[in-house]
Amino acid sequence: MEQLDNTRYAGKEVLLVEDNALNAEIAAELLQTIGLRVDWAENGRLAVDKFEASQLNQYYAIFMDMQMPVMDGLEATRLIRSSARKDSNIPIFAMTANTFSSDRDRCKEAGMNDYISKPIALKDLQNAIDSIR
Repeated sequence: MEQLDNTRYAGKEVLLVEDNALNAEIAAELLQTIGLRVDWAENGRLAVDKFEASQLNQYYAIFMDMQMPVMDGLEATRLIRSSARKDSNIPIFAMTANTFSSDRDRCKEAGMNDYISKPIALKDLQNAIDSIR
């Protein structure tokens, strides 16, 4: 098994947006395994609120579930992308069990950078984080 470098992202914080508490716990543990700090929002509306209330560049990335009550991940992504904030181009990664190409297209159209399928694998999270320049 490959050794993880959990120091590369030490001190960096991500926003995890997931309505299912068990899924959020699993994803948070995986993200923490690679050294990230995790802030959690249980729906898209709370995610937008947390992003808007955060300091500039506070979040390194956002991991966004697609289907949630109150506001889904697609709408939340659109709102973040349309924000006047200088960091509205933050990397946003969809997390979903929907694996159809049309779902992937909808994520891209909403402004998400990439797509991670559920169940979430550590390798997929690592690849997403490593893709950030």
